[in-house]
Amino acid sequence: MKRIIPAFMLLAFAAAGWAVPLQQAFDQAVPGAGYDRIVYLDRETMYTGGLELSDGNFCIISSGAVVDLEGGRIIVNSTATLDICGVALANSDSAALKFNASGHGWVDHVTFCWNYDGLYFWQGSTMKVTSSIFANSARYGVYCYNDCERWMAFNDAWSNTGGDYREFCPS
Repeated sequence: MKRIIPAFMLLAFAAAGWAVPLQQAFDQAVPGAGYDRIVYLDRETMYTGGLELSDGNFCIISSGAVVDLEGGRIIVNSTATLDICGVALANSDSAALKFNASGHGWVDHVTFCWNYDGLYFWQGSTMKVTSSIFANSARYGVYCYNDCERWMAFNDAWSNTGGDYREFCPS
């Protein structure tokens, strides 16, 4: 089920009259602050679509940019690190942000809303999640699949249909 970002969130972007694919912003990013690519998202711009990261150390940072994932997601594969801060991720038909096996990073001040799952940790991933919001997911705000190393603090979760936090440990 595709979720629609509420009109009040889109009004802030109406003046811009256009959206930038998240992949384009990533492709134009340059190295900085110890990262292979550091992506600065402008809060006055709407970003669309998902992203898949492999082989590197990456950062996505903003002070309030909204990413309409348009049913897609951001995937961090096992050979990648992603630190993400100050972004709103919305409208994913799966997990808005998924860390695959051995993927790792830091999620700070990120708002996850109107997704199937907000944040998904796969087996073997290593995470820090701080000061983030998980709201209105069709399933879980945070889903952890077996044997993940994580440190979570100062997060808030509500109105996630399946539950705010879920840990699955198959036998």
